Amino acid sequence: MEQGQEEPEQEEQEEDRPPLNWNLIVFRWSILLLFCVCFFFNISDSVYHVAVISYYSACEECEFTYYESLVLAATLFVTGILLLGVYLVLMQMKRALRVYNMVMFLSSWLQMLLILVMTQRYPIAHNVHYRWLNQKSLEYYEKKQYDCCGVLGPDDYLLTSGTLPSSCFKSESYLTKDLHYKGCLNRDAVSTSLLRYELLTSLFQMLLVGALIAYYLYLKKILAPVRSFRILWQSRIIF
Repeated sequence: MEQGQEEPEQEEQEEDRPPLNWNLIVFRWSILLLFCVCFFFNISDSVYHVAVISYYSACEECEFTYYESLVLAATLFVTGILLLGVYLVLMQMKRALRVYNMVMFLSSWLQMLLILVMTQRYPIAHNVHYRWLNQKSLEYYEKKQYDCCGVLGPDDYLLTSGTLPSSCFKSESYLTKDLHYKGCLNRDAVSTSLLRYELLTSLFQMLLVGALIAYYLYLKKILAPVRSFRILWQSRIIF
């Protein structure tokens, strides 16, 4: 008797389960893959921004850390938005996705604007920070581009090696009057390339927004129903 009762229940579950739409499944998992890429970039960016802010937290002259904090806050906010998006995509919530697409677009746009402000106002801050920590020469920035010396100023060299490199002086004269007193870290108002690695996160997110809009329109076209947790579990989440 028990086996006879179980069989009708299984048949009812199979009847409740909608037929597989492989186009939708491939579409959904392509978007979820994009979510993973965006999530990875945001986590990497967050870790890096936290490291930079912590390293220069005691530096009152390092104005760029203010922009770093804003970018970090925007990045963490977008990371939370991404997690919500995974849930909405799996559950096929069309109405919620319509609102989500707008929020995701505005959040990504704000994040990109903050990164642009950071990279345009302080275009070499990250490069200088990286090279100094790895004990690499700053000669290119000191002599050829920005007329600066060290990270925060000449004292960086005096405290570490006791001597100043020739690149800290105009025309390598070693004259006190020709010494560059400004550090390279806070140099601003200089030309820089628009496309930098910091913008990759925002570019992938804009691509994700476009894919989500297409996903929403496809769900609307095929009249896809909102999925319940029961249906999601029956499909083993994969389908």
